[in-house]
Amino acid sequence: MPPAKLKTFDTRDKITDNKSRLNQLIDIVSADLATDLNRRKYAAFFTGSTTPVTSSLFNTIFDQDHTLQSSNALLDITFGTYATTVVTNGTSQIQGSIIVTDIQNKSIDSSGKYFFPSGTSLMMREKINIYKQYAQSLLGNANSTFKMSYQTPSSADPINEALFINFKRLFKRDNIAKGTFGLKLYNRLATNTDLDHTSPIIVKNGTLFNNPNADTEFIGRSFLTPQATQNPATWVENQVIILDTNASVTYNVLPTSGEVATLKMYLDSTTSVDVGLIFYDAGVIVLDVHKVFDLNTLVQGVIQFPDTDPVPVNFKTDQNSTLTNILKGEKALGTIGADTTLKQFLQLATIDDIVRHFCKSRFADNATTCISFENETIINSTIFFCNAATNEFNYSTNPTYVDEIGKINVVSSTTDQPFSYITTVGLYDVSNNLLAVAKLSRPVEKNPSNNLTIRVRLDY
Repeated sequence: MPPAKLKTFDTRDKITDNKSRLNQLIDIVSADLATDLNRRKYAAFFTGSTTPVTSSLFNTIFDQDHTLQSSNALLDITFGTYATTVVTNGTSQIQGSIIVTDIQNKSIDSSGKYFFPSGTSLMMREKINIYKQYAQSLLGNANSTFKMSYQTPSSADPINEALFINFKRLFKRDNIAKGTFGLKLYNRLATNTDLDHTSPIIVKNGTLFNNPNADTEFIGRSFLTPQATQNPATWVENQVIILDTNASVTYNVLPTSGEVATLKMYLDSTTSVDVGLIFYDAGVIVLDVHKVFDLNTLVQGVIQFPDTDPVPVNFKTDQNSTLTNILKGEKALGTIGADTTLKQFLQLATIDDIVRHFCKSRFADNATTCISFENETIINSTIFFCNAATNEFNYSTNPTYVDEIGKINVVSSTTDQPFSYITTVGLYDVSNNLLAVAKLSRPVEKNPSNNLTIRVRLDY
């Protein structure tokens, strides 16, 4: 029920459109991405008959074991490639990413659907559709290509193979603060002679690479040789920093996704290469896989692949070779005499295997920071100046304010001036519905001798 008397604000009593920004530092450690239990999969793809495989379309990274109720989802990560149909002299052709165009015997049916041979690729349509979904969401057109720079966009510098990272709303809040983003990872691979043969080598782990610090697992080629001067040896070579340098003055604004800037990878303290985009309002990172990671790099390991037979294979190690038995539903890459490039891996692997590779082998399994940024919470404020003149709000509608005969209880004589103590300010709409309540830090006396102004700030 509204009070007996309400006072209407005029234009002088209200100040609107005030904005303030609250920043919070977000720090994500390498182990969050490198630990298998921290990655949640969502089986959405199924193929094969004798030995089928399943895969997600994306993985979610948590800050601890994702099965625990106390875990928090940090980000989603997935991989996509660009492809489009071009008609030349009445013939339809697929153009775009080299990962797509290099596949032999691909075709397009009459409805425009792509077909890729099963023995040389896997989940190619899904990888293309993921790219299109991000292009639709961020660029407003599913057939658009992400360009390396939106300050001076150039069709000659597209991002055709993209690693997409979505930060959760809990951590990016309203947006990522410009000029605060940093990403640290390993961008190159070692030679096969760096693979240690002295420990038990387990290559059948469902991924292409593993962390070289884990002695009991297959040591994938994710780092160069360790620093021999340190004991124990630490793997630090080829670790690069990716930053949104000068983004506060070189960003652009897209009508569909808001503020966007170019990410730069630093090969040393001064030399940088444009390697991706950061969409601040959407909280999305688009990394150019071709520029961050060399697609021609040789790789080796074991991935899941449908309808394959068990065969013994030899992997190259520091002692020339290591014999490994491959089970049904597995495929060996980079064996002796059959080199495999990262480009071929991206063609052959499921999205789960691709995500696991980038998470496990490109980030160290330790508590060092790999991603950091400041988020922004934008607080909109309206300030109301509640003015009580000398003849206003000196009386209370509380039933105990007067006795049964109408005498004011807080005064000694009927000739005394009434007074009250203000403890609360209520804000009502035009229909007298209470919308907000402001509490004073202490009761304030109001009587006919004073003119009181209470400043109420409404944040939303």
